[in-house]
Amino acid sequence: MNERIVNLAAAALLLAGCSAVGPDYAEPEQTTADAVGAWPSATAAGEAVSTGAPPEAWWRELGDTTLDRLVELAIAANYDLRVAVANVEAARAALRGVETRRRPRVDLNATVQERRDASGLLILADPHQRFPTTSSGTFSADLGWEIDIFGRVRRSIEAAVADLGSAQAVRDAVITAVLAEVARNYVALRGAQTRLSVAQHNVDVQRQTMDLVGLLLQEGAATDLDMARARTQLLTSEATIPRLRASARAAANRLTTLTGQAPGALDAELAAPAPLPPLPAMVAVGAPLDLLRRRADIRAAERAIAAAAARIGIATADLYPTVSFGARVGVGGTPLSSLTSAGGPFFSLGPALTWNLFDRKGIYARIAQQDSAAAAGVARFEAAVTGALEEVDTALRSWLDERERRARLEQARSASRDATRLARLRYREGVEDFLTVLDAERRLLEVEDQLAASEIALAENLVEIYRALGGGWETATPPEYVPYAP
Repeated sequence: MNERIVNLAAAALLLAGCSAVGPDYAEPEQTTADAVGAWPSATAAGEAVSTGAPPEAWWRELGDTTLDRLVELAIAANYDLRVAVANVEAARAALRGVETRRRPRVDLNATVQERRDASGLLILADPHQRFPTTSSGTFSADLGWEIDIFGRVRRSIEAAVADLGSAQAVRDAVITAVLAEVARNYVALRGAQTRLSVAQHNVDVQRQTMDLVGLLLQEGAATDLDMARARTQLLTSEATIPRLRASARAAANRLTTLTGQAPGALDAELAAPAPLPPLPAMVAVGAPLDLLRRRADIRAAERAIAAAAARIGIATADLYPTVSFGARVGVGGTPLSSLTSAGGPFFSLGPALTWNLFDRKGIYARIAQQDSAAAAGVARFEAAVTGALEEVDTALRSWLDERERRARLEQARSASRDATRLARLRYREGVEDFLTVLDAERRLLEVEDQLAASEIALAENLVEIYRALGGGWETATPPEYVPYAP
């Protein structure tokens, strides 16, 4: 009998290494990225766009030490990133838990009972009567081992490994998003400060113009209408300053939150006005196919398909029996003192089979559910690939068009300055009326503000290019996981 049990267990172990039901995972084909040989918007970009590999630490291309420090703070303390790191640890712990199913499980059991038998006795006859008492107890060690003949455990481990990879990819995607958000808000801060400086300069110029009108009014060379118009334009320009100050404050507050700092902790560092970071003359975008390696969200979508495919196998394994091998050794006896006697020990050994034969429809429904989840995962993967290609090309086109717009605005600013200078000169000479001066100053203010906004948009478009390219996570070291400590 014992020999048959051993042979049966050996055969089960051999079968466990032979097969696993359900589909074996294969990575989805990259047909979309393969079809795009080059970025459409880069074909006519000339030297402004390079097909070289994008820089991993792309924010350093802007050459701003303050931005570099903000990035370091965000990587070390950003709240969303800490959540992503904790999720990775949770997925890693889940994998460790699933891997334990490969090994035998040992349970220790101890039971002590005391039984009083009142059968055949009349309780009311003697309330103080003592009943016969019997004590018993058992102490055992139970060993259980699931023989993974149909791959249920193996597919569970595959799913857990894929879940861990997905969590790691999501963490990397969060790093990319945080880097871009820090850079974008830093650009917004410096851009608001730049526009504030432009607005303040124009206010000063218009105040000088109003003072000039006041002098001419005293000499009879200007009218009260000229003074009213000058004052109106000055107040209108001054009205733009509070809004720009609020924009700068909002960007500074956002940077404080992104870096995990206390409110006001960065005020001393960010309050002093500074220009926008200098922008590189050329941007390297690589090839579309390289995007699949860098974009963490694409990697997360691919790992989700792998997990779903493994879960099809887990559900399919329910169609087949579960074979386990068990053993039990212990001591027990009645009365309790017999635990140490010669007759107390006991031992059992043998296989067990569990088979759910009457829930086939439910099992097939669960298989179909997991199959649908895998199909949805493939669609999400393809959408992620297509969306990534779209984001890069759109950001690249926006950056190139904004470069052209900025060049035109620089020319317009030069022409507007000449027009304003000539209008003031002709007004002093009495050739033009004051309305011409006001119109020239208004146009100059608009052009200078549009140019400042274009500089901001150009920097934001560059940040968006690097975000869409998915870089940054390769060189960033995420914060260490801090266990929960109530």
